[in-house]
Amino acid sequence: MIKYVYRYPDGTVGFALLLIRMCYAFVAFGTAAALSAISISTHLFYLAAGLIALLLVVGFATRLAALLLGVAVFAALTISSPIQQMLLAGHVGGCAAIMLMGAGAFSIDARRHGRRVIQLQANTPDRGTPDRGAGD
Repeated sequence: MIKYVYRYPDGTVGFALLLIRMCYAFVAFGTAAALSAISISTHLFYLAAGLIALLLVVGFATRLAALLLGVAVFAALTISSPIQQMLLAGHVGGCAAIMLMGAGAFSIDARRHGRRVIQLQANTPDRGTPDRGAGD
């Protein structure tokens, strides 16, 4: 049986995920600007964009932040021009990729939910091994 251990990617891949998260923090503000064109409550969009950008940059609840950003980008996609729609469709795919891959090793998520090691004792009573000293 193959053992599966989920790891947050480190090294070059982890740095690339950090760079992607930082780039999508800027996309959050661009999306807020696009959505504020159709609404009166622009401050709400920019506050939400700032929160999503902060979560993405530090890597806290990254999958949820990427999901929320993907939904916002999809909403902006519906009100954009055809050229902007192509760019925003790519951003929706990028948000989905971050959501599926996770934050990477350089994030708070990796510190909170990183690789855990579980050590099992070889001679536990549950496995039927005799106790030492009993009947010696």
